Amino acid sequence: MKLEDIFVYIVLMIVSFIAGLVGIVTKNKLSKELNIKGKFILFLKGMLGSMFVAYLVFEIVSYLNFGIKLSVAMGGFAAYMGTDALLKIEQLVEKIISKKVEKL
Repeated sequence: MKLEDIFVYIVLMIVSFIAGLVGIVTKNKLSKELNIKGKFILFLKGMLGSMFVAYLVFEIVSYLNFGIKLSVAMGGFAAYMGTDALLKIEQLVEKIISKKVEKL
């Protein structure tokens, strides 16, 4: 792996972290009824999920030969949008599991 590739992944990590942070804060994802530990866990899940989505989109766009700059930009956008989608999917799965457990 070349130094240029490592630099691109570091830039992607920084961009996806900032985009995920902005996505969580502006969309008010940290609910008010949770305690500090719950907010931290929700924040951590949102950040890691958004960074994962950003990496996937970066690799897909990079594979399609759109260029590194556009790949990083699309990864950042996916990180911003991914926080919302991943947290909604997580809440949906938790509701489905809790309904199944209540029926038992």
